[in-house]
Amino acid sequence: MKTVFSIVCDNTAGESRFLGEHGWSCLIERGSQSYLFDTGQGIALPHNLKRLDKSLKGLRHVFISHGHYDHTGGLKTVLEEIGGAEIIAHPEMFAHHSVKKERPEKTTRYIGCPFTKSELVKLGGRFNFIDETKEVLPGIWFVTGIDRDPDKVPNDSRLVVEKGGNIEPDPIEDDASLLVETDKGLVLILGCAHSGIINILDFLRNNMGIDRLCAVMGGTHLAFSSSEILPQVIEKLEAFSVDLVGVSHCTGFEPAAIIYSHFQSRFSLASAGKSFTI
Repeated sequence: MKTVFSIVCDNTAGESRFLGEHGWSCLIERGSQSYLFDTGQGIALPHNLKRLDKSLKGLRHVFISHGHYDHTGGLKTVLEEIGGAEIIAHPEMFAHHSVKKERPEKTTRYIGCPFTKSELVKLGGRFNFIDETKEVLPGIWFVTGIDRDPDKVPNDSRLVVEKGGNIEPDPIEDDASLLVETDKGLVLILGCAHSGIINILDFLRNNMGIDRLCAVMGGTHLAFSSSEILPQVIEKLEAFSVDLVGVSHCTGFEPAAIIYSHFQSRFSLASAGKSFTI
């Protein structure tokens, strides 16, 4: 069964007719079924879908990697277009995700989901909250709630969460990835990999018995990781015999360049407008 991964939203555009925006969204087509992983900010989503000659018609499932606005901002547009869908996400999706601000008059800025749960439910959103890794549809695993080695988690000190009036470092507990079975092997789709890409790969090997991945694509948050992590990431990807590494969004220019220099023909920028058929 042919599987097509189309990048709908990303920071960069693969061609001039597509729009780039800070965010991420990937349309997955498996046979007659289609699924959406994240929705970007919502600005580029309808434009890029049209340019890709893709439609959300018949879409029944939307997966959310975490509750940041640049991954959930298009949810309202999606639900309005298709009249409702099951939204699979971690229960902390609606946490008060924020970012530190430098100006003293306002210490934080909210960067979480721009819509409330009730707003999305009124538009036909049916939430399926999952806090541990499981196969949610045949051949599709929602990877979340994994153990994290703190030394392998991106050190993005800007990210905070407001709880009970207090401001605390945000662990992004709702971070999730998607594992998709294809004819050529398993494909790992990352949102931002706030859990740490090495932690995610270790979980696949140690807890799921997976030792090979056909492709890994999406945001890796390596722009906010120490320089010592990158060689370990490359070594880990090689250990999984990855055929395609498609980085995007929060990976960062320098880490992407280093990854390219290693993987060469097995590398691609997963930019808006690009499609990968596996």
